[in-house]
Amino acid sequence: MAQWNQLQQLETRYLEQLYHLYSDSFPMELRQFLAPWIESQDWAYAANKESHATLVFHNLLGEIDQQYSRFLQENNVLYQHNLRRIKQHLQSKYLEKPMEIARIVARCLWEEQRLLQTATTAQQDGQVAHPTGTVVTEKQQILEHNLQDIRKRVQDMEQKMKMLENLQDDFDFNYKTLKSAGELSQDLNGNSQAAATRQKMSQLEQMLSALDQLRRQIVTEMAGLLSAMDFVQKNLTDEELADWKRRQQIACIGGPPNICLDRLETWITSLAESQLQIRQQIKKLEELQQKVSYKGDPIIQHRPALEEKIVDLFRSLMKSAFVVERQPCMPMHPDRPLVIKTGVQFTTKVRLLVKFPELNYQLKIKVCIDKESGDGAAIRGSRKFNILGTNTKVMNMEESNNGSLIVYCLFGSPLSSTEWLLVFLGSRNQFKTNSLTNK
Repeated sequence: MAQWNQLQQLETRYLEQLYHLYSDSFPMELRQFLAPWIESQDWAYAANKESHATLVFHNLLGEIDQQYSRFLQENNVLYQHNLRRIKQHLQSKYLEKPMEIARIVARCLWEEQRLLQTATTAQQDGQVAHPTGTVVTEKQQILEHNLQDIRKRVQDMEQKMKMLENLQDDFDFNYKTLKSAGELSQDLNGNSQAAATRQKMSQLEQMLSALDQLRRQIVTEMAGLLSAMDFVQKNLTDEELADWKRRQQIACIGGPPNICLDRLETWITSLAESQLQIRQQIKKLEELQQKVSYKGDPIIQHRPALEEKIVDLFRSLMKSAFVVERQPCMPMHPDRPLVIKTGVQFTTKVRLLVKFPELNYQLKIKVCIDKESGDGAAIRGSRKFNILGTNTKVMNMEESNNGSLIVYCLFGSPLSSTEWLLVFLGSRNQFKTNSLTNK
């Protein structure tokens, strides 16, 4: 199997490393289009011998021309445009420095091989991305596969957004050039222009058609991607997270120890990152639409609904991700949650299952006693609890062993009797995401 095909089958954590290997210096599209030919060349030798590097570079340009011809036969305007842009960039940057592009490609291929070896070794040694001693059910395997698919689709969408921006820039440049030259009439289908002008107008119409086609493709795929995110999110919150909460309740009354939240945190963080990426892409659509718009523009028609959907999804996910990791317990009995002696202080641990380092010391929570759980005075045996210190807490990663955002809340009771109380906490999830809609 070709190296490039093997790379496409890696887990998400390895694909993330693969994406970072490529840039405008050596675009991933070119790696994809010419994968067999690129892998058949001795780039390491070319990187050290200028004459061979020159030969390989000109052969590369020839391969690009052949691939362009295939796209031409397929009438694939978008890929034609993208490949032409790549060729122009390579010629302008490496025509006089062929050894430089050879070194870049050789380095990328070497990093790819190292990535494959790392993944293979991890599989052989059983170093899978699951905590030791945990069991991964078939349903959870499907969930991980769906999350990986979402990550890949988001990255593919990123590439298409770049294609859209480049295509729009070309159209805008040609349109303004014709307009400034006085050759552009108000009616793009007018017959008063000379033959040369009509040819330019025809090319401009083709570019606009390709632009519209790509815009429609992107908004359609974004809608499908948001539906996939919604489906996965419901599996996470309604099934996996709800199941963890049930296990926590059972553990608190003497059942088996509850499984840690690290795996759930990994899943939810992955989904949250994808949602933020697609949110930025939707904002980019708005910027592109403000620069170039036309009658029947699909961005104008569909972007507001996409915007509303992604904001609702992210807000809902963040609310669900805010959990009570450790139920109330006294300092002298940390292994006996929910058994609280009056007159003794106790703590609880709250955690956000989204691991974003940039949120460290940025996220504040307000601790309050839930007064809506019922009329306290009417509940026999109820007690009043005081929040010790300020009721505003700042979540941070320093108190966590694994870099998670947590906060400890300290409570006390004004009573001094020796009664033992049973309480159970849950997060009200009044998580505000106003910043998402404003930024």
